Amino acid sequence: MRNELGGVVVDTQEYEDIVKKYIDTVYRIAISYTKTKNDADDVVQQTFVKLLTKKGDFTDEEHIKRWLIRVCVNECNSMFSSYWRKNVDSLDEVNYEPQFSMREKSDLYYAIKELPAKCRVVIYLFYYEEYSTKEIGEILKINEATVRTRLTRGRKLLRIKLKEAWEDE
Repeated sequence: MRNELGGVVVDTQEYEDIVKKYIDTVYRIAISYTKTKNDADDVVQQTFVKLLTKKGDFTDEEHIKRWLIRVCVNECNSMFSSYWRKNVDSLDEVNYEPQFSMREKSDLYYAIKELPAKCRVVIYLFYYEEYSTKEIGEILKINEATVRTRLTRGRKLLRIKLKEAWEDE
């Protein structure tokens, strides 16, 4: 069955299950790109609205996850390329600051947060979602060598940041 936009009508329960399963992943990617809670919320909302109007079917769970990640990244890129974003400075700050039981985890969180967006998303997908460099390249529609380069740059920047944090002690 198709809706008026030409998309496949998703069963309500199926849609809710997909949202529950992947909302955290989509949100973490959005917050790592946008660095603001409000912008991340907008990106997540747009991503799941697009799921409602998606044309075609998914082949499996992995296909759904990859599709959601790709749409999330596209929405983040669209947000940053908009006229408004280029010409207005945001006063919004991330309201969410996690609590850590260990200083090492806290230092790592803040070091990752300071990485350039291109490195942050690759680091996240590689270490937290456990995708291979080939899979990340497919998801982000970039060359696998580019993924490896961004991982290397991200790791190097993390090493520098974490070394500085520990030397300040």
